[in-house]
Amino acid sequence: MPGGGHQAALYPLKALVQLAGVLLVYGLLGLAIGWRGVGGELAALPAWLWLLAAGVVVAGHGLLFARWQLLLLGLGHPLGARASSAIYIAGLGLIAAPARSGEALRGLWLQRRHQIPLRIGVAATAAERLLDLASALLVLAWGLGLVHQRVALLAVLAAVAALAWLLSHPRALRQLEHAIGHLPMTRPWRGLRRVLWEGLQALGELRSLLQPLPLLWGLGLTTAVWLLESSLLQLVFVQLQAAVSLEQAGVMRTATSLGGVLSLLPAGLGTSELTSMGLAVFYGASRSQALTATVVLRAATLLLPALIGVIALVLQPDLQRLRRH
Repeated sequence: MPGGGHQAALYPLKALVQLAGVLLVYGLLGLAIGWRGVGGELAALPAWLWLLAAGVVVAGHGLLFARWQLLLLGLGHPLGARASSAIYIAGLGLIAAPARSGEALRGLWLQRRHQIPLRIGVAATAAERLLDLASALLVLAWGLGLVHQRVALLAVLAAVAALAWLLSHPRALRQLEHAIGHLPMTRPWRGLRRVLWEGLQALGELRSLLQPLPLLWGLGLTTAVWLLESSLLQLVFVQLQAAVSLEQAGVMRTATSLGGVLSLLPAGLGTSELTSMGLAVFYGASRSQALTATVVLRAATLLLPALIGVIALVLQPDLQRLRRH
């Protein structure tokens, strides 16, 4: 990839620019609502709550790292915890990419460092996003009280398994491979053909993760993270003296994330904030309380892991050398 090394070296800078955009959005929201009220709410939060928020996020990513390890194991390419964690943590520096798509670069890092086929890392990332979606829908259904948890679990499992099965069906993959094979051979199309081909290979690998046991432990770990972060959000509202239940906090946490993903904007910029604040006000919080809770949530779940990831990227310069051989 011409200039790929130069572009890759800019990843930490791009991540910081995206985070600066998040801060700008909050600045504008604060001006609209009134920074005096929001500042007072933030200043009133005890120091232990910020430490707890950091601890919750670290614990959550510990569970997600365990999920990453189990996915690699299920795909037939286990990796030692130390080597794998170096790649997982660096991927957090790309967490602000639209729909967290930047984390797919972990597949390239696995290939370059450990000779693991690119399709394995891409398949693991695709499985992560499917599990994120499925568990978020579960928590959302639970929080809204739409259906019994058992019915919701079966419905989500069936939907995720059906979607992944359709995407990775051998006949469908053969037809897609045939279509890719007929793309023009001109230079501008070669990179696209390679990306599409690797994507198809990754979809084929997903079939090994469609057994009931991998789906259940994957959903269990991911749902536990959603509930941890929802509990943190509820605790923030308790400190702000806003009567928000755990179920309502669960709806807010998952809807905020889903809204950000659907917007396809970096870090769900603007969409996530408006979703979180709108639901908080709907559940009875004031506008200043809603913005304060959103600031804490985003600082803990976005800014902190992204900052850790950027530092990991800077300390691992070989992960930035992405030139095509």
